[in-house]
Amino acid sequence: MTSHSGGDARISEHASAVAKSRGPVLLLILGAQFVVMVDASIVNVALARVQSSLGFSPAGVQAVVTAYATAFGGALILGGRIGDLVSHRRMFLIGMAGFVLTSAACGLAQDPTQLVIARAAQGLTAALLAPAALALLTTRFAEGPARNRALSQFAAISVLGFVGGLVLGGVLVDAFGWRAVFAINVPVGVTAVIAGIRALPPAARVPTRVDVLGAVLVTGAVALIVYAPSRGSESGFASPGFILPLAAGVVALALFVFWERRAKVPLVRLGMLRSRQLRTANLVMLTSGAMNGVGFLLSALYLQNGLGFSPALAGLGIAPMGLVGIVVGMLGSRVLGRLGVRITTTLATGLSAVAVALLALSMAPGGHYPLLLVGLIVMGLGFPLMSASSRVAASMGVADEEQGLAGGLGQTSFQVGTALGVAVLLTLAVDHSAGLGIPGPAATVAGYRLALLMMAAFGAAVAVLAGVGLRPTTREET
Repeated sequence: MTSHSGGDARISEHASAVAKSRGPVLLLILGAQFVVMVDASIVNVALARVQSSLGFSPAGVQAVVTAYATAFGGALILGGRIGDLVSHRRMFLIGMAGFVLTSAACGLAQDPTQLVIARAAQGLTAALLAPAALALLTTRFAEGPARNRALSQFAAISVLGFVGGLVLGGVLVDAFGWRAVFAINVPVGVTAVIAGIRALPPAARVPTRVDVLGAVLVTGAVALIVYAPSRGSESGFASPGFILPLAAGVVALALFVFWERRAKVPLVRLGMLRSRQLRTANLVMLTSGAMNGVGFLLSALYLQNGLGFSPALAGLGIAPMGLVGIVVGMLGSRVLGRLGVRITTTLATGLSAVAVALLALSMAPGGHYPLLLVGLIVMGLGFPLMSASSRVAASMGVADEEQGLAGGLGQTSFQVGTALGVAVLLTLAVDHSAGLGIPGPAATVAGYRLALLMMAAFGAAVAVLAGVGLRPTTREET
């Protein structure tokens, strides 16, 4: 009886500690996500300086981006699942500490090989950090209004971080050089580690076994699938450079499923993938990744190639979208509460498709920035709400011990969507421009318009699928 009472007391104490830590944890996780998203965009601004400083070839410098994206996208599922097994707190702290060290290594790199290796390592540590951070939110905030509010703020800070990286990158590169875009992560990351040790209640150690073969197969499969589109955009989608890694990724994924069905302690419980709710939410997140990648990239390119903005001024031109995202973060949970997850996700996806179409229609040689600004503002309304509602949908009904895996799946879908969207649609834009036979910006802008309109059409179709595939919440049923 005494032992039972002691166990209950310990559980009660842990629950009380978790409840008290919610506010500090939310601030900590939002700060960590801001840093990760800043890093996702800030490097793009510095590529030209990196190329001239370290002697990269014009094509080779893209490896700085590809190495990070491949490692990050490939390891997200594994990172999320390990967090479920060894505790999200522990994985968050390890991931953040690793992110600090690898950021420092990037800033100290003396040649192209060192920087590419350091960027790949940085992507791996980010893949440990990101799903753990998301799981810390979903396990501390119960399904419903509290979680909706936290995930709305998480989505808004993601947009703000990405846009902030575009602006901050130009400032840092001009003032201190390209190494500063990596060095800035170090003091921020160290602060986050210290704050995490203090704010996150320790979790009990649970004996675990990791499915090593499953981990190797799924990480390799997703990494190859994320990597293949970048090769396709460079050498053509009918070339061996695209077909071979894509085929290898698909084969590795099939082997992973075969193995997981027979493993005594599988890395991923395949039963959860049969959930139509989870599949639909991940389709929306994949589309969100494609829309974000294509929308940001082509907006920045249009501002520079169509309107003559400098890279730094182009970043400032996109910044209003991030400011609108802050407002959405404050109001997103109210929208979810009033409309429910299914209707909100459907409307947000449709609104995002409209925003991308507005971007396309605003683009013209010698055009005007205020026209583009309308599309950017609508993007600021739709993108964060689409991200938040799909994350809420993906976390619904998922046990705490699988929230890391669910988060990793969602973030993987986003990364795959970004890689596919940018590679396929940018190639489409370039091919269309070349086929017009018109010299100058007119052909370039025509390619941008076509790519964005194709993305908008796909987004509209996914909005319909979201309305069909997501289950209604109690509010929507009444």
